[in-house]
Amino acid sequence: MKTILWITTAVFFLLSWWWYVCPHKQVCPFGQTTEPSVAVADSDSGPKEEASVDIPESTEVKSTDERLLFNWSAPEAVTGSEFESYRDSILNTLGPTDLLEITGLYSGGETNNTTFENLGLARANQIRALFPDLPDNRIQLRSSLIDAPDSELMDSPFRSASFRKVINNTSVREIEGRMVIRFPHASDDMLENEALNEYLDELVAHLKTNDDRVRLVGHTDSSASAPHNLRLGQKRADAIKDLLINKGIPANRIIAQTRGEEVPIASNDTEQGRQENRRVELTIIS
Repeated sequence: MKTILWITTAVFFLLSWWWYVCPHKQVCPFGQTTEPSVAVADSDSGPKEEASVDIPESTEVKSTDERLLFNWSAPEAVTGSEFESYRDSILNTLGPTDLLEITGLYSGGETNNTTFENLGLARANQIRALFPDLPDNRIQLRSSLIDAPDSELMDSPFRSASFRKVINNTSVREIEGRMVIRFPHASDDMLENEALNEYLDELVAHLKTNDDRVRLVGHTDSSASAPHNLRLGQKRADAIKDLLINKGIPANRIIAQTRGEEVPIASNDTEQGRQENRRVELTIIS
């Protein structure tokens, strides 16, 4: 019995040593056990070892990217055969009253020979001309400073623009980075829930990719007493909070507050102004 036990123990340690030095450390004296390298197909030669290079998204260049590029220190857009379909895909995301925000990207190392404040704004204006069917009141132009691309990319066209849909309808619209959700008179029911739900679905999809939080602040017009309006503002903020929770956002990521009639964004002397003031303002907190 002891002999069998000793043999079993010896076999166990031998197998353990083999696993450690051969498959694990890959220094096996009995031959190589290394797994083959991952290979990718190449039309001009045999398989080659896969490699990747980290390139910032704003400057990533692909051989098949013929959509919208810019040369270093140049404001003129370089478009290719895929641009029209790319432009149409952007336009198809817009509702009938939504706005398109165009952001021109630029690096501090680029030379700006334009009359614009920076090369990003010059690029945004060039891109605006590529969307002739959108009126000026449905386009917003921005610029953003980015890190310089790798030096070898400066000799090739690179991506230097981004696009964003700005929601603007009777239910939801964006004001200076805050989403404004409108409510009817003396009510915590939202206007046109279909449009609101579409926006909230997009918001929830975004929030599920990060740890951002949401702040909701309820507002009212001045039609009732201040204490009543504080309560109504809270009900409105809570109504949006409940919708977000039902769509899968945890309650601890949502802050719901009220300001009542304290912060109007329009005059309460007109019906139009009072409609503007009956709202919940939604802000994403990173």
